Amino acid sequence: MPEGVTGIIVAGGLSRRFGSDKASASLRGRPLLQWVRDALAPVVDEMVVVTAAGQTLPPMHPAMPVIVVEDREPERGPLAGLVAGFTAAASPVCFAASCDAPLLRTAVVERVTGGLGSHDAILPEVGGFQQPLAAAYRREPCLAAAEASLAAGGNKVIEAFAELDVLALAEDRLARVDPDLRSFRNANTPDELAAIATLLDAPAPSAPTQPRRKRSRPRGKSRRRH
Repeated sequence: MPEGVTGIIVAGGLSRRFGSDKASASLRGRPLLQWVRDALAPVVDEMVVVTAAGQTLPPMHPAMPVIVVEDREPERGPLAGLVAGFTAAASPVCFAASCDAPLLRTAVVERVTGGLGSHDAILPEVGGFQQPLAAAYRREPCLAAAEASLAAGGNKVIEAFAELDVLALAEDRLARVDPDLRSFRNANTPDELAAIATLLDAPAPSAPTQPRRKRSRPRGKSRRRH
């Protein structure tokens, strides 16, 4: 994209089902937060990590500058986390991700941000549901809409942006760069994290190839003899 992009990682969830801090949970010796950070790094110009009050982030290697901000309304869900991230971001476009999606692919981030165009937001649609924490947003209109929704008592991300120009990105577009859509697998529980770990042992399927079109000779034209 010609515009700057801020990567926002929402890491301050309550983790009730997981039972401990998901950002620090280990997958193959790396914290989940680092897996997501590494996927975003090639695409974004800066990184914002949204934490809960008092949350300590795990050490990440190699070290990389990040802006750390606190979610001051932890009971309000991801919408409040997005507000904190949008407020800290310096770029006109933000890509928001959750810290519990360690198999997020850089190619998916590129596909989503690259498709934003003039829209206010672009949300992947996987399994019949839009994915607000694997999405790209225009900072100014989305921050205004999210703040207004929070002020009115709303907590749901999709509803907050209902009046904006939001583009849904279909599965078939995403499958071209992530055939089994593993970017959208979340480790909400320890069992789900174990299932994600098993995917690392199996090679990811290849992206589907597009059939080559046969070139046909234009009709209605005859060869001119000289």
